[in-house]
Amino acid sequence: MRDVFQIPVDLFYTKNHQWLAVDENIVTFGVTEYGLKKLGEIVYVDLPEDGTRVAIDADFASLESVRHIMDLFSPFNGMITEVNYRLFEDPSIINDDPYGEGWIFMAELDNEKDLASLFRSSEYKAHLQSL
Repeated sequence: MRDVFQIPVDLFYTKNHQWLAVDENIVTFGVTEYGLKKLGEIVYVDLPEDGTRVAIDADFASLESVRHIMDLFSPFNGMITEVNYRLFEDPSIINDDPYGEGWIFMAELDNEKDLASLFRSSEYKAHLQSL
């Protein structure tokens, strides 16, 4: 990893370059700056609806760029409570502000133990350096 990427310390990360902010049992989900750099400018989003159940390792949404399609896989079991519908009109928000306005959805986490396999910021940074 030669580039320097923003890796906020208060988030959880997946090996697939997704981030999660956790507030009790509510999770906010997005894609990391590194993942977006590899994907390219987002031009289309295929997102689930509010009330959709997600399961660990199941794909539930996708982001499309001019280069690739990135399937999003859930790192936890839960129910989506809110989708960032602004992304349908302007998917570039994800690239412009991946850790802020570019969040993808919020969900209610079934079990906090699902987070045990996720990286913290220092572990995610080491993971990026190993790529």
